[in-house]
Amino acid sequence: MKEEKNKEKSGSLFIDLFKWKMNKKELQNQVENYNTLGLSQSVRKISGALLVLSAVLTFIFMILEWTTEEVLLDVFLFLILAFFVYKGKKIAIIIAMIYWTIVKGIQFVENPEGIIVTLIWWAVFMSVFWKAYQVEKAREISLEQKKENEKEEPRASLYCPNCGTKVEENANFCRKCGREVK
Repeated sequence: MKEEKNKEKSGSLFIDLFKWKMNKKELQNQVENYNTLGLSQSVRKISGALLVLSAVLTFIFMILEWTTEEVLLDVFLFLILAFFVYKGKKIAIIIAMIYWTIVKGIQFVENPEGIIVTLIWWAVFMSVFWKAYQVEKAREISLEQKKENEKEEPRASLYCPNCGTKVEENANFCRKCGREVK
């Protein structure tokens, strides 16, 4: 019994960064606790934090002159994407995945010796971005279902229960006797 519970529990944060697939229970937890999960539990927040971290590291590398000033555009784009990813915008997550892949591809072309580090960084970021996208997609479906459930149920009768006068579908009161019909 304890072994099953241990299998269900998530591994360490570091190991989880390399997992691309979320189980249904974790996805449901991410959607239901969307605004209350902390930075280390919310994949949306982790995605934003990784983009901010990347922007900070890139800026530091520029200051230390390990890279050119042209990466300032990367810093700017990472920060903008971090904001919109944190806000839960699916398009920002998709752009971040594409942009991150391009950046890592360029790094590989410029420095093929660093392929291991480049692939690890790419895998970690992409895993978290993909999970964040899955959460946003599931959340969108959940919100749509919630809206459907909140829609008004059709009335059983379109006649006033007091005087029997036919009542228009959207009316709140009977136009003959004034009784509330909703």
